[in-house]
Amino acid sequence: QGNRSIEDERYLYAIAEEAKRANLKADARLAGGVGGGSNGEDRPPTEFLRMLCGRNNESDLIMDGSNPCSLKIMDMRPKSAAMANRTQGYGYENTNYYRGASINFYGIGNIHAVRDSYQKVCALCLSPNTSDIQWMQLVENTNWPSMTRLILSASWQTAFHVHYNRLPVLLHCSHGWDRTSQVAALSQLLLDPHYRMREGFSTLVEKDFLSFGHPFHTRCGHGEGKNEQGGDEGQLSPIFIQFLDCIFQLVNQF
Repeated sequence: QGNRSIEDERYLYAIAEEAKRANLKADARLAGGVGGGSNGEDRPPTEFLRMLCGRNNESDLIMDGSNPCSLKIMDMRPKSAAMANRTQGYGYENTNYYRGASINFYGIGNIHAVRDSYQKVCALCLSPNTSDIQWMQLVENTNWPSMTRLILSASWQTAFHVHYNRLPVLLHCSHGWDRTSQVAALSQLLLDPHYRMREGFSTLVEKDFLSFGHPFHTRCGHGEGKNEQGGDEGQLSPIFIQFLDCIFQLVNQF
């Protein structure tokens, strides 16, 4: 927004149109011939989808004639942060220029918020004065559980749009290698059982973290002491640990 890219607009429109064609072909195969179409008969009942949504955010998740959408843009940042980034030339997509697209913001904190929260959890665990009676509330006050919930929610909504609405989804944050990697990888874990196997999981990490540029060394700072030359302590953040905690929650709850 503010820095319009015609190439990006055309590229996303082409993706959306190709997804429409792929869906039509799949419907035709289900109906027994090209051109037959399934007319959505293979789609689960609306009441079932409402139950999956927990009857929250239904207007955005359950696609029907009242909210036509051919591509979903999911911005992992809080909207206030996305708007603030406009002053630095980043911004976010103006859907007036992206035909058939809609955008939502998911309010996931940046690397600094994750680092601060993790440090609070560590301090809480190491303190001899921590109250057992107030333990759950003290953990909640670190904001670590709330960030985990936001990441899992965004991942589930991504999987919902892909699986039930059969939409292409564009995920991004500020740079696309922290929050984006977390949500993209988790949504694929929800969608594809291959990534729940040992070999598939290693492929997923290599693909969505390493290949897409997640700066493991910068975020973890292995082998670097504080204030060492060349190090940037402000860029340290346990993004991958947070991703593993999200997986732990999925495994233990489901």
